[in-house]
Amino acid sequence: MSSSNIPTADSTASDSPPRAKRKILAWDPGRDTVIALGTLLAFWGFYWAGSAFSGWFLIVGILLVGTFIPAHTVLRQRREGWAGLGITRRFLIWSLIISAVLGAGSAYQLIITAAAQQVELLPHLLANLLVFWEPFFVFGWLYLRWERAFGWLPAILLTGLGFALQHVGSVPLPVALSFGLFALAFAIVFAWVRNLAILWPLFYPVASGIGTLQSGLAMSWDSVSSGAFLLAAQAVILFFVARGLRTKLTF
Repeated sequence: MSSSNIPTADSTASDSPPRAKRKILAWDPGRDTVIALGTLLAFWGFYWAGSAFSGWFLIVGILLVGTFIPAHTVLRQRREGWAGLGITRRFLIWSLIISAVLGAGSAYQLIITAAAQQVELLPHLLANLLVFWEPFFVFGWLYLRWERAFGWLPAILLTGLGFALQHVGSVPLPVALSFGLFALAFAIVFAWVRNLAILWPLFYPVASGIGTLQSGLAMSWDSVSSGAFLLAAQAVILFFVARGLRTKLTF
């Protein structure tokens, strides 16, 4: 593992962004790159099993592979702080402004798409709002690993490919590919600031709501209930992983 993958002494108590320089192209894969690839492949399996057998497989995948392993790797092993997962106050105001503009600009399409399909808008939007685990895993975890290892341009492409792969076998292939295109667009937006606030909660739920409707996936109040459970479970996991660590959000 190269020296750039070793945390510096002051990164233990700070929440500064990952220290690798931002490059268009790079080659600096490390242990966390391998872990990220492993979680992507494992999550693909959990996602498929969740659609083929029981939704509990997906829940386990979200909490174990999509939440605990990324948080433990970044916060406990690498000691990067929350910014290593895209949770930071750096560019926060700009991220929220951009997110609000993008979300508002997409809202009309969501409304007319839901109306055309006779889907109840409120539970569908709320269910997508509660899906924090997806941007957390795909962008806060995978994208930031790919960028450090390969540069931001390959990271954008790998994020789109990975998101498509994540759904292969669980949905028809054209739908999985369309999801990959959505992730590609999200990755371009996220790459500007590397702050999850540019995606969630103001833009991602609206865009995801459109994407799921266009793919024939309408969400109900049951989806809202399960989403609330997963979000609460994620919060508990993140709390206990970070417990005792001197991490803070910095600008």
